[in-house]
Amino acid sequence: MLKKILVVGIIILFICSSLASGISNFTKDYGQMDIEIDNNKSVEKATVTCQTFGVSKGTSIQSELSGIKARELLDKINELSVVTSTSAETGQLQEEILSLAKEYDLISEDISLEDLKPGFAKSLNHNNGLSGVNGNTGTAFLCNFATTGEGSQFPVIILPRLIPIIQLPIPRLFLRWSSPDGITSTGSYLTNTGYIAAGEQTGIALGFWGIGFSIFLPPIQAYGFFGYALYSRCTAEEMEPWPPNNAPIISDESPTSGEWDVSVSQTELSFRIEDPDGDKMDYIVTTDPDIGSGSGDNKNDGVYTVPISNLEHTTSYVWTVEVTDGVDTVNSEFSFMTEELPFNPFEDGWHYRKKITVDHTKVDENLENFPILVSTIDPDFKDKAQNDGDDILFMDDVGVANKMYHELEGYDNDSGEMIAWVNVDEISANEDTVFYMYYGNPNSDNQQLPEWVWSNQFHAVWHLNEDPTETIHDSTMYDNYGTSHGSMTISDLTDGKTGKCIEFDGEDDYIAVLDSNTLKPTDVTLTAWFKTLEENVPQNGYIVSKSSGDTWGNADGHSYGFCYTKDNYVDARFERDQTKVQQEHAGCYFTTNNEWHHLTLTFDENSNIACFYVNGLINGTVSSCHDSVLWYPDAWDFLMGASRQREGSSHNPNTFFKCRIDEVRVLNIAVNGSWVSTEYNNQNNPSSFLSFGPEET
Repeated sequence: MLKKILVVGIIILFICSSLASGISNFTKDYGQMDIEIDNNKSVEKATVTCQTFGVSKGTSIQSELSGIKARELLDKINELSVVTSTSAETGQLQEEILSLAKEYDLISEDISLEDLKPGFAKSLNHNNGLSGVNGNTGTAFLCNFATTGEGSQFPVIILPRLIPIIQLPIPRLFLRWSSPDGITSTGSYLTNTGYIAAGEQTGIALGFWGIGFSIFLPPIQAYGFFGYALYSRCTAEEMEPWPPNNAPIISDESPTSGEWDVSVSQTELSFRIEDPDGDKMDYIVTTDPDIGSGSGDNKNDGVYTVPISNLEHTTSYVWTVEVTDGVDTVNSEFSFMTEELPFNPFEDGWHYRKKITVDHTKVDENLENFPILVSTIDPDFKDKAQNDGDDILFMDDVGVANKMYHELEGYDNDSGEMIAWVNVDEISANEDTVFYMYYGNPNSDNQQLPEWVWSNQFHAVWHLNEDPTETIHDSTMYDNYGTSHGSMTISDLTDGKTGKCIEFDGEDDYIAVLDSNTLKPTDVTLTAWFKTLEENVPQNGYIVSKSSGDTWGNADGHSYGFCYTKDNYVDARFERDQTKVQQEHAGCYFTTNNEWHHLTLTFDENSNIACFYVNGLINGTVSSCHDSVLWYPDAWDFLMGASRQREGSSHNPNTFFKCRIDEVRVLNIAVNGSWVSTEYNNQNNPSSFLSFGPEET
């Protein structure tokens, strides 16, 4: 049977080849339609012409229908035209259209959908690449086919019975359509793929079995065809492959993006590429500064490597992987920092140092890559360090040693006050951790590397120590910068828990950070220092949260955040996709007015456990969260100082807090209780957490 169909198809294509140039140049001006079809519902009468092709009892019937009936028929055709499938859904819609046509006396009662189906109308599951999309043109062979839009179709030439011995329905040889605003969908039985075309378009179908409608709803002329074709081609303003192409995925990069202390002897970069559709892929890798590059064509899923060489110490490298499957192109940018070359600061221009000792009794367990707050007022720094503190340097030992990454949150040369964050490779719970601070080098460049203090698990760190009328900076590599709203001024920058912080007026002040994927992790830790300045006002609002929609589509959802409830209580909450209970609640802590509280929430996807900590201690847990918890249904802002409460579609906050907020952080891991308690011990009382030795020269 299939051979017979293909023979007929070849004959049809051969006959049409001589007509192709003339056909392709055929145009017809349908004019500019001033009324949308969908809005034309008040017409009392409509002229509808129905034609059948590919059956012996094919007919052409014209009838006057009410505007409502014509609208119902056209709506159903429009619905079919956006379902590009060979599934039961397509067949059901076709049956419904056929039933309406019979009900409205547009088609013979004895014509069934089976009469219109050629022999190929079943899934053959061959992936021979005959069908596909190239730019704005889609093609398909042996396909299910539907098109509708403004304008009219142009059927010409009925296929003669060239080979009578082939017992097949005789299809319409050639069908052409052109529309300033149409929709066409096609699914091939050979490949189970096709295309969806929208907007201004022209197309042809060769060897067409099916039903066509021409509907005149004054002043609009519309058409709708559905059925089967040996071949279809459409060029349109908008063209998409069906099923929609899935873009390649880049993952498992090595070195891991954000990694530091990478050896200068590193000889290769590696990464994994995958295509959900199983398509072959091409990739290109570039580096900056240039340490090597590479490319590959026609690759399957897998891990690929690119050789690199001549890395230098203390250098930040960015490498980019670009992958395409021929339809979609994706780019991923990764970075790493090479190891510092050990050196002796006293031999390189520094004149002073002090030993810093961390009290191990304030550390609950050994922790890696821990950012320690080093806060002190020391007159020894006055007139010895540079005025801006650029020469302040931290080393992991005396003599020839390794530089430690640090960020200066604040430095006052007049008083000798310094607030710094220093990344310590490992902080011990069994013995005191020791490192050294150097200063007094008038020729030194700035020694800070803020984005390397915060490892790649930190997706945002806001110190909130800047003029709120300007950009609210994020210290991490992810650049999740914020913007203040309301009536904020420089006077709202005030004394915080660690250095300066921002005070919110409770009337219209808030900070918003635009949505980004880095603020939507599957595991999360959120921390903040919070001080209320009023009691019981307002009630039931979020202090700090990642905003989202809710199950009902309202704008008052919160994927994760700290919620301030009535009577000065605060808890941790996580949005979930469920109609009855839309949130998980962890803990409930009474906040004392005008006192700082260190708040931490965590969610671990693997264990499905949510935790809420206050001042370093566990306050509450949810041991088995709903499977949709930590839900991100919408791309909405991360907010501080305000939230959106109650129903409605507006994203604008309507609940504000008179409070101070300091040191807000988002991590893509769920830290444990030891990390939380150590962080609290360090930030709550830095002078008891660590001590300074005497000045050495």
